[in-house]
Amino acid sequence: MSIVRAFTEAFNRADVDGLLDCFTTDATYTDNFYGPHRGPVALREMFARMFKEGRDYRWQMDTVVETPDRAAAEWTFGYVVTDAVPRSSGRRVRFRGMSLFELTGGRIAAYREYFDVGAALLQLGFAPEAIAKILTRKHGL
Repeated sequence: MSIVRAFTEAFNRADVDGLLDCFTTDATYTDNFYGPHRGPVALREMFARMFKEGRDYRWQMDTVVETPDRAAAEWTFGYVVTDAVPRSSGRRVRFRGMSLFELTGGRIAAYREYFDVGAALLQLGFAPEAIAKILTRKHGL
């Protein structure tokens, strides 16, 4: 099985241990919402937080191109926000994006993603002015 498919299946099961099995011990994960993380302790904490703040995850890899060293995937991502995020509780969020995976020995050594953060924040109920502030800060403008 492709490591990207194994990663996606573990994520959709909210299986933190299964996710960690997909990564090297010194792996980095750069998430557009949660920021950069390195190593199993930080990755475990990030995934646990994601699964606490969201439910009914559906991460579908629509197109995957994979070599032994790298993989790229276009995807559709959706979830429902839990009560752990009161301002957005119950909101259904769905957006498309792309991920890049750097692979070592069949495992993920580095992960990074790209998607329209503004569109996701709008679905989470952020006001346009707040989104502008967040995006300005995020992109160093």
